[in-house]
Amino acid sequence: MGATLGAMPLMMVQTGPAAAQDLTSFAIISGATLTNTGPTTIVGNIALSPGTSYTGSASVTQTGEVFVADAVAARQQDRLTTLYNFLAGRSTSSGGNLTGQNLGSRTLTPGIYNFDTSAFIAAGETLTLDAGGDPNAVFIFNIGSTLTAEAGAGVVLINDAQGGNVFYRVGSSATLHTTSQMQGQIVALTSITMNTGASLECGSAYARNGSVTLDTNTIQICTLAAQGFGVVAVDPLLSANQKAIAGALSDFVINGGVLPIEFAILAATQSPTELASSLSQLSGEVATGVAPMGLQAMDAFLDTALRSGRTGFIKMTPATELDAPIGLVGNDEAYAGKYGGSKYDTARLASRGDAASEGMALSFAAAQPMETRPWDIWAAGYGSRNTTDGDAGRGYHDRSSDNRGLAAGLNYAFNAATDVGVAVSWNEADFSLVGGFGSGTSDTVFVALRGRTVSERGYIQGALAFGQSDITTNRTLTIAGTDRLAGETSAQTMAAHVEAGYHMGMFTPFAGLRAKSITTDAYSETATSGTASFAMDFDRNTTTSLRTELGVAMQWPAEGMQGARPTFGLRAAWAHELASNDGGRASYQIIPGLSIPVSGATRDRDSLLLAANAGWSAMNGLYLDAGLNAEYSANTQDYGGSLTVSYRW
Repeated sequence: MGATLGAMPLMMVQTGPAAAQDLTSFAIISGATLTNTGPTTIVGNIALSPGTSYTGSASVTQTGEVFVADAVAARQQDRLTTLYNFLAGRSTSSGGNLTGQNLGSRTLTPGIYNFDTSAFIAAGETLTLDAGGDPNAVFIFNIGSTLTAEAGAGVVLINDAQGGNVFYRVGSSATLHTTSQMQGQIVALTSITMNTGASLECGSAYARNGSVTLDTNTIQICTLAAQGFGVVAVDPLLSANQKAIAGALSDFVINGGVLPIEFAILAATQSPTELASSLSQLSGEVATGVAPMGLQAMDAFLDTALRSGRTGFIKMTPATELDAPIGLVGNDEAYAGKYGGSKYDTARLASRGDAASEGMALSFAAAQPMETRPWDIWAAGYGSRNTTDGDAGRGYHDRSSDNRGLAAGLNYAFNAATDVGVAVSWNEADFSLVGGFGSGTSDTVFVALRGRTVSERGYIQGALAFGQSDITTNRTLTIAGTDRLAGETSAQTMAAHVEAGYHMGMFTPFAGLRAKSITTDAYSETATSGTASFAMDFDRNTTTSLRTELGVAMQWPAEGMQGARPTFGLRAAWAHELASNDGGRASYQIIPGLSIPVSGATRDRDSLLLAANAGWSAMNGLYLDAGLNAEYSANTQDYGGSLTVSYRW
């Protein structure tokens, strides 16, 4: 009925403060009241939540502690809900539907047994549970309504059957009549009543919503001796990610740790396919989408800021020997960088056909004063979409990410060759893992400083950028009912970019280097619905990226035009990732001391970058630019674009 795993005891009987967070250390959990009559013996802790009334405690002899309507009690009710939902979701074993049948005078082997309505053990009769020599054997009874043990009824365990491995999930209430003797955990939605002399010799009484009523009883908690995760960690049918989680749980136990029942019961009762699904949900893969989302948004902003710089918007003052009107330089890097003036002016001089004229053109360009429009203000809308393929062998899921932003900036040109600028942006981004394994959103404020300078034929440009983000993550688990977990954190992103190129007519070979890092603050998940039994704490983590770019750019300014003029450009580059690191580490909130790696899909190290743009400049200082860009690698596709409007004065 479950995975075939090596025997490994996962639980120990514990009481006292050190075990207060362990569900199996509780003999009684009540959602309403706890009432006792007569001398009762309890070995184990007691929790009441949200109820507060505990009467008859003076007649109770207890080994353990009592928690009433406090954080510990509330936490146990939360975990009890997880256990109840998990048991309710177990599939019935073949031939295991016993609706309407008396459990008395019957011998059952390990399995999951279902009752559509009520279940009972007749008076004076005994239910025998035979483990067949397997101390890890588990017995689950899913009962639709009530469970009744008549007077003198009982449960007997044989052939290594363990009371800690027996569970009765009761859809309403359970009643143990006089002198009945039960074994196992009664997990009831409503109430549990134990009449005079009834006992749970190895078990617990858990009532989610109702009361627990006692009368001269004995309740003693016992060990859950279920399978561990040792064999799971090397199961060839599991992905690397699933094995990593199972291995961490196995190592925790080997090193003396005690797994809570929510985790221990997974390996004890789930089929290999079910367990693989649970391990994937437990991996915390959602956290691996945060850094790529933030770095993608930084790339989109940084590219927009770099494109905002002027590349030779200079108006020349006519010399006396030139009687023609002076042209307007557009976005023509090659001519503006070489001559310091417009292509139209310098070309007219050079076209006279002699070396002196050509030299005069260069001297003329160098001698002209700066245009009286050194300032440039701009605004842009930009965005991009990325899809990264997962890896089934590693257990990584496909991821998609989108971002969209508004940016604005101010540039100043010191002279014909050099300008600097500042840019700010607000960006909204989101990501999701395919199959519902998690999603996230971010709101980021970016700021950047950029600069560019050109020489006779070369150019160099660079930028520094910083971003501050508010981030949320969400994931849904279906291991035990439906639990929705959310996390909130902040992140800081930094980036630096430097690029240099050399103009060779229409072509400009260039090389670039871009470094980025994003630091995500530590954060914890909370339950927005369901329970937080599988909630995680994520460590502070820094992800770095160092990428080289080597490519060529091409640009086509319109010939001989004055006033309005268009420009067109193309870029292609090979990019190679030099450095990056993993997604960090996390821990489960109910397993202190256990740290697991967090892993997910990553970009391939080599990719092809493509970009195209079209611009339009006007005599009044207005300039429009539209750009498209794409990135392709073995497992990544990224598409983006921007639209910029600027005014120069």
